[in-house]
Amino acid sequence: SILTSFDEVKDREEAFTDQVSFSELTSDPFLQAAFVASAVAIVLLVAAKAVVNQMDKAVEQVALDFDRVMKLKYAKKWDKFMIGKEGEDEADRIQRVVEEMERLTKEEPEFMERVMQDIERMQ
Repeated sequence: SILTSFDEVKDREEAFTDQVSFSELTSDPFLQAAFVASAVAIVLLVAAKAVVNQMDKAVEQVALDFDRVMKLKYAKKWDKFMIGKEGEDEADRIQRVVEEMERLTKEEPEFMERVMQDIERMQ
């Protein structure tokens, strides 16, 4: 009916004045679990990123050491590989050196063993 009782009007008005506090939200077990899971996921992602960055730095250092040894001790072989690759930025050069290291490891494992021993002696 069009006419409603006073109690119905009062209930409707109070329905829109409910307040939700942060403490009420944090007392909900589901929300607590979701928050903890989110925090753990963020921490794990940050840790994983740190590990990946450290691995990238280690690979980069090995590539730079490999490049240096090849230039000093195996210049002819290295010059053949580096022909036409002058002027590339450092990231591209490191990528190319890593790819060459992988190729040499597969195709010339004895040579790579010698180069790695030379790297160890230079440090």
